[in-house]
Amino acid sequence: MGVHYNWKQWLWSSFIICMLIFCVKVNHGDAATFKDVPESHPSIFEIEFLADSGIIKGYQDQTFKPSNNVTNSQVALMITRALNLNVENRPAPGFQDLGKIDEVTYKAIAAVVDEGIFPKGDTFRPFEPITRGEMAQVLVNAFHLKGTTNQEFKDVSKNHTFYQAIKILAANNITTGFEDGTFKPSQPLTRAHFSTFMSRIIEPDFIPVSSGFGYNKQYQYIYELNEGYTAREYFSYLSSDELGDWWQVSDENNQYIHYVNRIDKKGFTFTGYLENEEIITDFHIPYPVKRGTSWSYSFKDEYQPVTYVVTSMSEKITTPAGTFHPVMEIVSSDGYQYYYSKELGHICTKDLQTNAIVYQLIDLKKRSSK
Repeated sequence: MGVHYNWKQWLWSSFIICMLIFCVKVNHGDAATFKDVPESHPSIFEIEFLADSGIIKGYQDQTFKPSNNVTNSQVALMITRALNLNVENRPAPGFQDLGKIDEVTYKAIAAVVDEGIFPKGDTFRPFEPITRGEMAQVLVNAFHLKGTTNQEFKDVSKNHTFYQAIKILAANNITTGFEDGTFKPSQPLTRAHFSTFMSRIIEPDFIPVSSGFGYNKQYQYIYELNEGYTAREYFSYLSSDELGDWWQVSDENNQYIHYVNRIDKKGFTFTGYLENEEIITDFHIPYPVKRGTSWSYSFKDEYQPVTYVVTSMSEKITTPAGTFHPVMEIVSSDGYQYYYSKELGHICTKDLQTNAIVYQLIDLKKRSSK
């Protein structure tokens, strides 16, 4: 689509900066491109992604104004940038209210109307906010989106003008609506929400995932550990109860630890217990997760929390057990890189200081059904 962006380098650099800032206890917002979009903003990575790709721009005072409404003319400009549309020699769009806009904006409007992205009519309303419903139709038109879903929004009836476009956005996981089950089609779209929608279309890594990444009890897992010595671990499913799926993790000397693999609406956890029920390890991935998701976690109060950040949702990883794709990549503040499959769980771990794989899946055996 004409967008070339080294997002991984930027995301990793941003994470390092955040860690340094965290260590010296300075305001995280200082690392952001826009002074009114702090690191804690829910759309920070989407806004930075679109800004760095040249699709969106801030204001002269280095603000982005994420809560401001996005106007029809701004959307026209951003769509032409995202699609790299040729804006020269387009037919006059024919609107009566374009007298006060600049030449660049006029050409963008002419281009998106000529492409059928915006409808023709008497007025374009260049300085008025675009609604969420109107934006759904623009995105469907611009990116030729298709799809069906059973999801319904209780404030979008089947005879609503933008019913089909909103359904298509939902089918492509571009929108999930609000927690109360509404879409609010008549509500003006904010600049932050526009950034979220657009980023999810251009880069699916930004689409939030709310399931998976745990171990699949249909398989036995065999891992190889390489940390100055080589050893193997065998993951075997035992049973399930209200806590989750119980696994026995044994080594080559038949010594073992019991782990519980739990997946619920909050996320995935994998907790290891000694025979005296003492917790010895606890790995956690919260839902929803997407590129840029970060969290800090420590399973014991006396331990320093480790911070994790998702740097990709679409890696391809090959180990002796096979090639896995798509795989989520997670980088931790203690210097490790983890790879997790949505369907199978942990694939491998890399030590970032040595760039060596220290733990990887070497065999995956289908369990016989009983």
